[in-house]
Amino acid sequence: MGKSKKRLPGGPYVGHSQKRGKQNSHRRFRRREHILIQSGFYDFMPYCQYEITNQWDLGGDGKGFWGYHPDEEWFAKAMRK
Repeated sequence: MGKSKKRLPGGPYVGHSQKRGKQNSHRRFRRREHILIQSGFYDFMPYCQYEITNQWDLGGDGKGFWGYHPDEEWFAKAMRK
């Protein structure tokens, strides 16, 4: 493991959770289903919530990646193990 190295400078994500985005996504999905069933358009029924809402817009828990420039001082410091 002496020659292992970091690939990208990433850190913990300190944003909000996905709870509110998932609630809105499910609500939007159920509403769309209800409207299509009432109008009789069964061919246009969505199969999953991600056909209506983009999952990358829900908020997130994970790592955040910064724009990196190998010549800068902070980049070398972030890439140390």
